[in-house]
Amino acid sequence: MKSFRGNKHIWPGYVPPNKNELLSSWIFRNSREHKIKPHSFTKYYLDTSSFWTRDVDKFINNKILHLIYNQTPLSFNQIKNMQLTSYQDIIFNGELLTSYSQGISNLGIYHRKRKQNGLLICPTCLGRDKYYKKNWRLLTSIGCLVCNSYYIDCCPKCLSPIIFQRLAIGEKAIYNEYPMYLCWKCLYDYRKIRQTKLPQIVWDYQNYIDKTIFDGYNTHIKYSFLYFQVIFLILRRVQSSSILWTRIRDAFIKEFDISELELFQRSQFPSFKLRSKILPLIFVILEGWPDNFVTFCKKYNLRYSDFTRGEQELPYWFYKVFRDFF
Repeated sequence: MKSFRGNKHIWPGYVPPNKNELLSSWIFRNSREHKIKPHSFTKYYLDTSSFWTRDVDKFINNKILHLIYNQTPLSFNQIKNMQLTSYQDIIFNGELLTSYSQGISNLGIYHRKRKQNGLLICPTCLGRDKYYKKNWRLLTSIGCLVCNSYYIDCCPKCLSPIIFQRLAIGEKAIYNEYPMYLCWKCLYDYRKIRQTKLPQIVWDYQNYIDKTIFDGYNTHIKYSFLYFQVIFLILRRVQSSSILWTRIRDAFIKEFDISELELFQRSQFPSFKLRSKILPLIFVILEGWPDNFVTFCKKYNLRYSDFTRGEQELPYWFYKVFRDFF
């Protein structure tokens, strides 16, 4: 039986969202509180059979948004804050696109399956807190500062992507409730993973990134999304397999003694392994702005055109360095 609060008909087993929780994780946990499979839960309460075949953490239509609002004590802002749209004007500018948005990982959704490792986890956090967090969908996320360890992007045993909602898949007549820290495919316990301590450079990088996201600005720029625009620009240049845009990639290979094979990949979305290696190095290049960057560019004779080719207009704070020092 639903409870009533004002004009709202609250779910009988309603549980509130946790701090920094993904919308999909919260819906999944509510389905479990009702002892209903997540597909059945969203079909009955949200009047949709396709909820789990879409990236609902990026986008849900107004009908579903209003159904959630009318059946929970939450405000519209509280619901939207569980979505990745809450990073608008912080990590990306403009609308959040379902296909690609700056700084947000892609799940590669095909029906209820996921073709890409777009969801990260901290095994210790997941085992302790038992929910999935928004920052585990960010391309800038490498390690957990609370646990001082790297995230993982797949099951270490069967290498399957992390798809917690598929823990409920099985015979229709049977309801099971496997813990959220198990692999959906082989039931491997993520808590058993021996986590690697973060090197100092990675810890410094992640601390700066997390603070930038929290504050919405940093020592480089008043608007954080303009900083991330440059971060992802350089990452694209470093990972590019283009024979025309090799100068920045070659500079990183020489400066940091990287194997060219490590950087080569055809995917539009850089792997977690690549991001873990390259993003802290980009942070080092941009640290102590602009001295490190100027020294790096002059050492390898990098020009503004190496960064702008094929790109839209770049932020003024980045352009200004080339105007003043080159």
